[in-house]
Amino acid sequence: MTLLAKRYATALHLLTEAQGATAAVEGDLRALHEVLRDPGARLLLTSPDVGAAERGRILARLAAGRHALVERLLGVLQHRRRLEVMFDLFPAFRALCLAERGEVEGVAETPHPLDDAQVAALQDLAGRLSGQKVALTVALRPELLGGVRLRLGNVLYDGSMQSALAQLEQKLLQAAI
Repeated sequence: MTLLAKRYATALHLLTEAQGATAAVEGDLRALHEVLRDPGARLLLTSPDVGAAERGRILARLAAGRHALVERLLGVLQHRRRLEVMFDLFPAFRALCLAERGEVEGVAETPHPLDDAQVAALQDLAGRLSGQKVALTVALRPELLGGVRLRLGNVLYDGSMQSALAQLEQKLLQAAI
């Protein structure tokens, strides 16, 4: 996430708070972020081969049906030639929204799908570890073999089999024969 994206996200967040539209704008930015994750979309918006008129039509289609603040922000980014900010805007805005609600973002990485009870238990554990409410998402990582890797903000709790095996390997390599 770039410093420029944080600045634009902060300005947008202040405007949404004043208008009471934080949730609507967050939803629109999430949807826009999903569209922009496609490498083709990134290429269309940042390529010097795409003319300003064509880029404007693409941005108009992206902005259609979105909150007025999101539409205006896209116009400002195009006018100032800072379209690269769009790619980091949602994570920066989401971080501000979570901080405002006293939450922290967390990711539980596991090699197998989890049922609702397991996700609830992980959510409870994450809340106790961080001391805050956690917005937890689950990501499947088959390379972990077993266990769970829990990321809370910038802190990693690694309880995966992959980590345990790596630690065991280090102990065996250091052992005197």
